[in-house]
Amino acid sequence: MKVLYLRAPTGLDGAYPDFVKANDGRFPFEVYGPDEPMAEQFESVEVVIDPGGAVGTRALIDAALAANVKLWQVTTNGTDHVDVAYFLEQGLPLANSPGRLSAVPLAEHVIMLILCFAKDLNHNRAAGWQKAMGEELAGKKLGLIGFGASAREVARRAWPLGMRIMAIDVVAFPQAELDEFRVEFLGGPEQMDHVLGKADYLSLHVHLNETTRHMIDRRALDLMKSNAVLLNVARGELVDEEALVEALQQGGVRGAGLDVFEQEPLPADHPLLRLDNVILTPHSSGYTPDTPRRRMEAAVENVERIAKGLPPGDLVTTLVR
Repeated sequence: MKVLYLRAPTGLDGAYPDFVKANDGRFPFEVYGPDEPMAEQFESVEVVIDPGGAVGTRALIDAALAANVKLWQVTTNGTDHVDVAYFLEQGLPLANSPGRLSAVPLAEHVIMLILCFAKDLNHNRAAGWQKAMGEELAGKKLGLIGFGASAREVARRAWPLGMRIMAIDVVAFPQAELDEFRVEFLGGPEQMDHVLGKADYLSLHVHLNETTRHMIDRRALDLMKSNAVLLNVARGELVDEEALVEALQQGGVRGAGLDVFEQEPLPADHPLLRLDNVILTPHSSGYTPDTPRRRMEAAVENVERIAKGLPPGDLVTTLVR
C-alpha cells in the first residue's frame, strides 16, 4: 500500500506536517518531485494525496490512470478548482474533504461578521469618541442559502442570539432536523426570492457550479432589504461583485461581510477596498490549526479504507454539487 503526496513546484504546502502526523507511519508514502520523471513516481501507488486540489494536472491524472491508482484524494471541500469533469470522464475515483470538517470555523466567522455589523464596529470608535447606533439581533431574520454543514453550525450559534432562521436548499429535510436547528422556514430554490426579501442577514453556503455562479446578481440584490447585510464565506463567484459594489454604493443593501472573492488575492485597486460598509477578510474563515489536521486525518482514513478493500468516503460523483 503506497501513497504519493503531491508537491507543487513552489514546494510543500503548509498542511504536510499534519499529513505526516495523521499517517503516523501506518502507510508508506513518497513526496512527488516535480523535476523528477513522472511515470516512475506513480509506480505501485494506490492513493494520491492532492493538497488543496490545485496541484493535479491532466498529465498527473493520466500517470495515475496508467498506474491503476485507486483513489485521488483532494484535501479541500470545494472542487471548483479541480478538473472534476476529467476525473469523471476517465473513471478515476476522486474524493474531497467533507464540509463538516471546516464547518465550525466557517460558522464562527459568519457570527463574528454578523456581530460586527450589528454593533457597527466600522464606525463605533473610542478614538474621537465616535458613537454609532448598534442593533439587537433578537428577532432579526437570518437567511441561509444552502443548509449543509456550515449553515447548520451558523444556525446552531445564531438561534441563542435570538435570530430567526430561514433556509433554502435543494433537499427537503425532515421536520425533526429543522426543529433541531430552529429553522422556521425551509424552501427550495424556487422560493429563494422569499428569503431574499425577508432576511436581515443573508449568508451563502453553497458549492460553486454553473447553477450557483452569480446567484447573487443585480436582481437578487434588488430583492434584498435596503438594511440587509450579505455574508459570503463560501465561494467568491457566487456573487456578482460589480453589482454588489453598485448596491453598496447606492444604499441598495446596508453592508457586506466577505471572506471570498471572484479574484484572489483581491486586487489592491478593487472598489470593495474603498467602501466603509464592508468587512473583508482574506479567505481565512476556515484557517485554524484544527482544520488541516481534521482534513488530513480524513484523508488517511480513506487510505485505510482502500487498504482494507473498502470503498472510499466522500466521493465526488457529479459536476453539480
